[in-house]
Amino acid sequence: MPYTLPRYVRNRGKDSLQYRRKLSGYGGEFTRAMTCKQSSLESEIQREAMHCTKLYELELKRRAATSPDAFTDRDVDELAAQLLRKVSVQDSYKWQAGSLYPPKTEKVSRGGGVVVDEPTSEFLADEIVGIDDLIQETHGRNLTVDEELSLKVMRRAKDSLLKRRRRPPRYLSQVLDWYCTNKKDKEDWPTEGREYNRRNNRFLEIMTHIGDMPTEDPEADRRINAGLEAYADHKEGSISVRTGRRLKGQSIKRDLKDSLAAFRRVSKVFKLGWVIEAPEVSEQAETERETLIDEEQEALVAWCLKTNDKFAAILLAQLHGGLMASEILRMGEDTERSLILEGSTPYLLIKEKVKDAERIRLIPLVVGLDVMRQNLAEGITWLSSCSESNHSKILKNKLLAATGNPRLTAHCLRHTWNSNASAAGIDLLHRALIGGWAASGKDSMFSKRMTRYGAKGLQRSKVVIALAESQSRVLEHLLAIEPPVPSNVVSINRRG
Repeated sequence: MPYTLPRYVRNRGKDSLQYRRKLSGYGGEFTRAMTCKQSSLESEIQREAMHCTKLYELELKRRAATSPDAFTDRDVDELAAQLLRKVSVQDSYKWQAGSLYPPKTEKVSRGGGVVVDEPTSEFLADEIVGIDDLIQETHGRNLTVDEELSLKVMRRAKDSLLKRRRRPPRYLSQVLDWYCTNKKDKEDWPTEGREYNRRNNRFLEIMTHIGDMPTEDPEADRRINAGLEAYADHKEGSISVRTGRRLKGQSIKRDLKDSLAAFRRVSKVFKLGWVIEAPEVSEQAETERETLIDEEQEALVAWCLKTNDKFAAILLAQLHGGLMASEILRMGEDTERSLILEGSTPYLLIKEKVKDAERIRLIPLVVGLDVMRQNLAEGITWLSSCSESNHSKILKNKLLAATGNPRLTAHCLRHTWNSNASAAGIDLLHRALIGGWAASGKDSMFSKRMTRYGAKGLQRSKVVIALAESQSRVLEHLLAIEPPVPSNVVSINRRG
């Protein structure tokens, strides 16, 4: 075997493993035949050894207990699961959680024309988990502490047999679809459209390396981990179709993130016991983030004022707070509240779902207002009509036309705004509220209160006025740029 077995785990026979440990302070030993084999993955053996250690600690706790109340519900659940496993092994693996669901009854005549429904499934469950035997053995005397605990565990195991068992998605290929609508304390993901297609295509690519199989197959987590490793190995050193550059380890980790979360969530909810490990990938050193120098920012604003179209409006909005195209697109869901382009303090409002709350990000507008008033709504419509890769490429070309710098992308505007905000030394809370970064007290001081304001009330808010003043400091070097004045002079070279 190429690795060392965990402590207390020993080889047993040709391919079996056993957990064996002396009961500290008591006579005898605690032993468990392990389901893992000598040929199993090291991580699987480690996981089962940790579980056996938990059972060992429960056994010590049981021997020292002076009351059954010393055991938590979680302890009782664990002991009940072990009891079911034991009786199942003794009866050809026949019993598991939900085996007697739905509970059956049988009509029985009691004489004198009286017919009653007897809960035959409950009677069978009492027999399976040992309640009948315990009652018979202790008839006529009080139960000991250990017997009281045993009865408690048996009743929990009985409930498990009779209750409907929650079943996971049938196949691994269905895990992401289930996860989209079962994310704990988070907003559901869409199950159709561009965003869903992007996630699902990546998941299906990963699944080509895992291979589809029933989710409850004992080999499922081994196959998942092996497939994730194979995907990472395949991707390392490959060329990105979108950028034409070699994929970084950071990009591979990001691509794996949704699938890892989906597999782990399914395992946790349905108690599958999977240990899903993220593959190790080589991470390259962070490259310096590209930002627009002042001259490039000035050239961009001048270009936007001159061009005065939907692309100019989008780039101006992104320049104001490092907005992502997806955030601008989201404003189209509620333009009445999100696009406030008139009044004393024009702003954009970005709403994000965080658990059960709505988090607000507010971006005051101080440069190129007329361009955004005339074209931003059209820009949102355009973003909704094309793919992410397509609009990224087009906006990159527009930045090249405006600045002459071929390295710039729309994402650089986010780094540029952050750099400008640092140089201006604005309040950190203002920086978080405009730029969308985390800051202590951000949600409690702003989001909950501001969702109750109408547009006019929000514009009069002292907080929003203060944000607009900070924004003016961030973009101070761009405020004086004026739109080009149409010339009345007719070119002498113009042909009639």
